[in-house]
This record gives sequence, C-alpha cells and structure tokens, in this order.
Amino acid sequence: MDAERPDGDVREASDANEAHHVIEGRDEMATNAKAFKGVLEKKLTEDEILTQCFIFLVAGYETIASSLSYCTYELALNPGLQDRLYEETKEAFNGKGEMDYEVLLGLPFLDAFLSEALRHYPPLLRHEREAMEDVMLGETGVKIEKGVVVEVPVYAMHHDPDHYPDPFTFNPDRFMPSNRGHIKPYTYLPFGSGPRHCIAMRFALLVAKVAITKMSHSFRFSRVTATDVPVVFNRGRILLKSKRLVVGLRKR
Repeated sequence: MDAERPDGDVREASDANEAHHVIEGRDEMATNAKAFKGVLEKKLTEDEILTQCFIFLVAGYETIASSLSYCTYELALNPGLQDRLYEETKEAFNGKGEMDYEVLLGLPFLDAFLSEALRHYPPLLRHEREAMEDVMLGETGVKIEKGVVVEVPVYAMHHDPDHYPDPFTFNPDRFMPSNRGHIKPYTYLPFGSGPRHCIAMRFALLVAKVAITKMSHSFRFSRVTATDVPVVFNRGRILLKSKRLVVGLRKR
C-alpha cells in the first residue's frame, strides 16, 4: 500500500499489468488522487488488518478457484488455445522448472487468455456501490441521491456486443497487445474500478498466472461426454457459479 501514493497530480494510466485493461480515463484518475489526498499518514488498526485478512481469504479463495476452473474448461474446449499457451510458456521456465516474476508478467498470450476468461466469466455478476453524496450523471438529468446503492451489471457489460463483438465467443485475441487498445473505458471490470477496486488484483493475477502455467505444463485438458457445452449456470447468486464443470485430464 505504501509502494505508490497519489501526490495530488493526475498520473497517466500505466501498462496492462498495472491497470489490467481497465483503461482508466482522466476523470477516474483525478477521483483517485482526490480520494487518497491527505491520507499518507493513515495507519491500519489491528481490527482493520484482521478484517482485510478475512476478506482476502473469503473473497480471494472462491473467486480464484472458480476462475481457474473456467480456464481449464476453455482449454478443454479449445485445443488450439491450449497449444498456444503451452508453446508460449515452455521456453519461459528455467532449468529448475520455475519461472521468474518478470518473465511471467511479460507473456502476452497468458495475460490475454486470463483476461478473456475474466471477461467471459467474471467472478462477480455485478458490483455494488453506495453514493456518498448526490451525483448528477453528466447531461442525462438523472440524479443519484446520497445513500442510494448503485449496481453495476458487470456480466451484462462484458457480454454487450457494442463493447465486445461476438461476445459469447471465447477469444483471447481481444486482449493481445495489438487489440487491447480497442477496449472502451470502464467496459472491462472483473476487479471493479476506481479507489475501491479489488485491493488484491495484482496478487490474484499473479496466483492465477502461476497456476495456469503450471497446470498447462503438467496436464492436457480435453472435452468429455459429461462436459456441458455451453456452461449451465446457477441463478440468483452474486457470484458466477456453474452447476458443474467436467473436463478430461491426462498427464503430459
């Protein structure tokens, strides 16, 4: 948390590893700077530290586990993507079967594959935020009053053809370096956005990338008779949950 603090100046959006394709606008960066201004000396209490640890476990375990399940599902359905992932990562391991942090974050297809999985299967169907003051929505004439809870429909936004052509097709190339600049600001929100986006985003991405890389080099995934195509989801939950995800598995 001390690694980077806004100093009041609006910073430019950095690379994809920093913002993870959120494509921040200048208005959001200004809001971030305002939100953190004057809190440089803020210290966490013991209760706040314990609360954050609890959230890391509860919110982090289930979301990463389900995201990795969807990744293996798409690898099983798309052998070509599985081959691309394997070929990109096999040269990145050192002689001990491990991978350097910088090398891991620099693999474009791995990042694109995980990004598309988080677009196609966002862990949360929607984000909820409570207005802390009255807000007018631009020139629309719509007013959100203080205390009103606003729900952002993440799944619907991620599958809107105005944002993502052929949105129900799993296509990691959307997030390859040559294409990710076409993503509209605030239409890709698996971790939320703004001052209260997921605090563990970087850690979650790192864990997921390590797991995907290790799995793809240890196993080959395939479609079997019991594999549901398309996925059958449970209804009425804030988390995106499938009824089951069954794939074939064999050791490389």
